[in-house]
Amino acid sequence: MTNTLFLRSLLAAAALALFPFAMPRAHAAPGDIFETNEGNLIVFRRGAGTPGTFATGFTNPKGLVFDGNGRLYVADAGKNAVIVFTIPEGVGSTYLSGLSSPTGVALDIAGNLYVSEAGTGDILKFTPAPEKAKTTFASNVGASAGLAFDANGNLFASDFNGGKINKFTPDGGQSTFAGGLNHPAGLAFDSAGNLYEADSGSGTIFKFAPDGTKTTFATGVGRPYGLAFLVNGNLIVADNENGATLSFTPAGVKGNIFVSDFNTPQFVAVEPEQRRLLNISSRSFLPAGDVSIAGFVVAGNGPVGTSILVRALGPSLAAFGITNPLPDPVIELRDASGTLLASNNDWKDTQQNAIAGTTLSPSSDRESAILITLHGGAFTAIVGSATGESGTVVLEVYNLLQ
Repeated sequence: MTNTLFLRSLLAAAALALFPFAMPRAHAAPGDIFETNEGNLIVFRRGAGTPGTFATGFTNPKGLVFDGNGRLYVADAGKNAVIVFTIPEGVGSTYLSGLSSPTGVALDIAGNLYVSEAGTGDILKFTPAPEKAKTTFASNVGASAGLAFDANGNLFASDFNGGKINKFTPDGGQSTFAGGLNHPAGLAFDSAGNLYEADSGSGTIFKFAPDGTKTTFATGVGRPYGLAFLVNGNLIVADNENGATLSFTPAGVKGNIFVSDFNTPQFVAVEPEQRRLLNISSRSFLPAGDVSIAGFVVAGNGPVGTSILVRALGPSLAAFGITNPLPDPVIELRDASGTLLASNNDWKDTQQNAIAGTTLSPSSDRESAILITLHGGAFTAIVGSATGESGTVVLEVYNLLQ
C-alpha cells in the first residue's frame, strides 16, 4: 500500500473550488456515528442501521472531530480545507483553507485545532475562532493520518508511511511511542487511557497500554482506517477495503454495523453529549476553623473542555445587608478522586487579568476565584477561612460559554 492509495480520489485542481454543502435530512444527536465516505459525510443514527447522508460536496474527506460544544470539523484533503458544521443544525462552511492535503484533525481541551498535512508532513495548530492563529506545532513527521489526545494533553500522531506513532508533549517535545507498524491510520483512546491503532497494512487493531505495552485487539479487519469509541466502550472501525463499518465490544467481539461493497469508509467520529454545567450557588455560615463543601457536575464527553469560574465571596456581602461576612475566604477545587486541581486565596494573586476579563471578578481583593477549563466529571469546591475566623460566605460556579 502506498500513500497514493491512502490519498486516493484526489481530483484535478480545476475541480477543487468549494461549493455549498448539502443540508442534513435530520438533526444530529449524541451517539450518532459520522463517517467520511468518498465525497460524502454519512451518519448512522444512534450507531445502527442503514446510514443516511449528512452532507455532500466534499472532494476527499478524511479525518473528523467533534468539539463537544456544537461543532464538527472535517478535513477535506481534496479541497485543501477544513469544513466546520454546526450541530445539531448541520450548517457547513469553510473553516480553514490553503492547507496541503489535510488528513487528521484533533482538538485539545482549550479548543485549539490540530491539523496534519500529508502534503508537507507538518502538524499545524490553530487557535479557536475568530482568531484561528496558525503555528507549526511539528515539522516533517510524515503523513500523520490519525491524531488523538490523551487525558494529559499529549498528542499522538500516526505516521502512515513511517510505520510508527509519534508522541508530542503539550510544549511540542517529540518522541516515538511505537514503531514497527504497517501503515498506521486512525487512533483512539478508551476511557482507561489505552491507545488503539488501526494498522491498515496488516488489517489489525493494536492496543497500547499507557506505558506502551502492545497487544493485538482484533485481526482480519481488511484495511482499517478510522477509529472511534461509543460511550458504552464499543470501538467503531471503518474498514476501507471491505466497505464495512464495524463495532467491537471491549472484549473484542466483532459486530457489523453496515457492510456494502460500494462503500469506501475513511474515518469515523461519534457525536458526544455537549458540555453543560449543572450550576450551583450556595450561601452558608462557617464557624471558626470550619469549611463549606459543595459539589458540581460538568456533563458531556467531547474533547474540548468548558471554562468554569468558581468564586467565594465574603467581604462584599456586607453591601447586601449580610452581617458578619467571612473576612478572607479561601477556595480549593478538587476532582472526583480528591486530587487538588487549583486553589486561591486573594483572586488578584493569580489569574488576575483572565478573571477580570470575564466581568465576574469579585469586588473585594480579599475574595477568592479560580478560572479553569474542565472536562466532564464531578468536582468539589471547598471554601474555608484564610485567617480561621467565622462568617457568612457565598460560593458560586459559573459556566463561561465557549
